[in-house]
Amino acid sequence: MSRSSRWAPIAAALLAAAPATGAAAPRLVAAFDDPAGDDTGPGTYTYPGDTAFEAGDFDLRRFEVKVDGDEVLLEVTLGAQVREPDVTQRTNSTPLPLSNGIYLQNVDVYVDTDPASGEGFSTCIPGRRVGFAGGRTWKAAVVVTPQPGAVRTILDEGMGAAARRVLVATRISSRGRTLVVRVPVSFFGAAPTETWGWSVQVSGARWERTYEVVDRLKGAREVDAFTMPVSTVRGAWAFGGAPPGNAHPRVMDVLLPPGADQRAVLGSFDAALGAWARVPFVYGTPPAGPAVAASPAPAAAPPGAIVLAVADVSGDVVTAWGPVEGLVPLQIGRVLGDGGEPVAR
Repeated sequence: MSRSSRWAPIAAALLAAAPATGAAAPRLVAAFDDPAGDDTGPGTYTYPGDTAFEAGDFDLRRFEVKVDGDEVLLEVTLGAQVREPDVTQRTNSTPLPLSNGIYLQNVDVYVDTDPASGEGFSTCIPGRRVGFAGGRTWKAAVVVTPQPGAVRTILDEGMGAAARRVLVATRISSRGRTLVVRVPVSFFGAAPTETWGWSVQVSGARWERTYEVVDRLKGAREVDAFTMPVSTVRGAWAFGGAPPGNAHPRVMDVLLPPGADQRAVLGSFDAALGAWARVPFVYGTPPAGPAVAASPAPAAAPPGAIVLAVADVSGDVVTAWGPVEGLVPLQIGRVLGDGGEPVAR
C-alpha cells in the first residue's frame, strides 16, 4: 500500500467531522439587556443561606432570540456561571438525577405572539405568583427547570387549558453564564418577529415537592411547580426578605422595558386581596395600545359576602385569590363580571 492510500481513510474521516463552512449562522430576532444586581425581587429579597448559591445566580443580564433553521434559540445570560452543585440533594437523603442542564434556577419565558389579541393567558406558572399587566396575555410559554418530567405533571394537573401552550424544555446547553434553549419553530406556530412580546422571569428551583406549613394548617395547598419559597427570614433553601402573607411574588428577577422600576412592578401585589404582581411584556416593536380596554370598577359586594379576586380564567378553570375564612369545600358561589353581574357559578 502506498503512503497516500494508507492516509486516505484518515483524511476522509477528518473531512467528515469538520463543520460545514456554508452553514448559515442563526439569525438574531431580538436582544434585550437587563440591569446587573437587581436580583432582589421587589427590592427586599435576599439569597438563600446555603453555600451552593453564589452572587449572580438569579441575576438576569441578557436575553436573545434567534432563529436557526426550524428551531428557535432562546439564550438567557445570568450573572454567574451555570454549574452543577457539588451536592445534588437538600432535605432528602437521596441525590437527585439533575440532568437537564440547569440546576439552581427556573427560567420562564412567556411569549405574546399576537399583541393585537387579548386571547391567551394572564397568569404565570403555578407557584411563581405573577400575572401580566395592561390586558396583555401570553400565547406560548417555555419553562426551563431542573426537573422537567415532574414539572410537566404539575402543569397538566394545575393549569387547565393553559398547560397545552407550555413547553417544558429538555434541549438545554450552557456556555459559561449563558443558557441556550432550543425550541421547534412549530411550537410557536411561526418564526418569531420583532413585533412579538417577551417576558423572562428567574426564580429559584425547589428540588422536593412539598407544601408550605401554612397551607397544610389551612387545609389547602398552593399548586407549585417546584418554586423555591421566599420567606420573611431566609433559610438554607429559601430566599428571605418577604412580607407576611402569601401574595408576594417568588420571582427574583424579571425582564422589563427601559425605564420600568422592578421594585414597583414586583411590589404591585395586594396582600389584602391576595392579588399577584402584574408585569409588562418587552417588545422589539412596542404595540400601539392595550390589547384589552380597561375594565370599569366592579359593583360593590353585598354585606357579609366573601370577596375573592379572579386571578385568571383559563378554559373552564377559574383561579381566585382572597381570604379563606368562611369558605367550605364545594361551596357554591357567583363569579361576577367587570360590571358586577354574575357570569358563572
